[in-house]
Amino acid sequence: MGKASSATLQGDLLTVQPYRDDPGQGTPGRTFLLEVKDATLSSLLMASLSMLDRLLVEKMTAVRERHMEEVVDFMTERMLVPSAVELDMAQRLATRHARVLNEFGYLTAEQLADANRSQASNRAALADNWRKRRQIFAVSHPDKTARERDVYPAFQFEEHKPIKAVHDVLEAFGAPKASWKLALWFTSNNGWLPGSARPVDLLTTDPQAVIAAARRDAEGSAA
Repeated sequence: MGKASSATLQGDLLTVQPYRDDPGQGTPGRTFLLEVKDATLSSLLMASLSMLDRLLVEKMTAVRERHMEEVVDFMTERMLVPSAVELDMAQRLATRHARVLNEFGYLTAEQLADANRSQASNRAALADNWRKRRQIFAVSHPDKTARERDVYPAFQFEEHKPIKAVHDVLEAFGAPKASWKLALWFTSNNGWLPGSARPVDLLTTDPQAVIAAARRDAEGSAA
């Protein structure tokens, strides 16, 4: 009884109370009974309900139309034929990605777990932990079924453990940098390094120079 009374709004002109199919049940339903005790208010309420119904229909129609437009835009974007310039850029970028993986190789999370004799049942746990701490980074790469998966460029590791300078470089760039941009930064010639060397070639022999170059490039990007 206490629940029923607390759910009822009792007023001089309008009473609202839960409607129950079974009066013996204590859980109110989603339907309510409105008792209007004034003729003018009753007419106003009926007019408002009609207007509310129309507004709801218009709103639902607008939502459906907007959703349909989003679906059409999504499909159209994927059906458009890339321009010659876009195809050329994509080809060049794909070639650079392949060159990085072919030259330096890559490791999967499972391979890292096995190499470090991880006892975790989740074979990705070790790599995920290093990744969350920004000690390493992953890039996307299709497997044999052409399904995208994350792999770890092998130049980040020494004896299958993260090279400390990689963490310092990631920290130098601050906000997470796109993974493939990171991979290309490490493997491209850098004017801040002696002889415009590639950062990847100095990770273990001159890590401080690599970290300094990352900081300078990060400052240049932010400018």
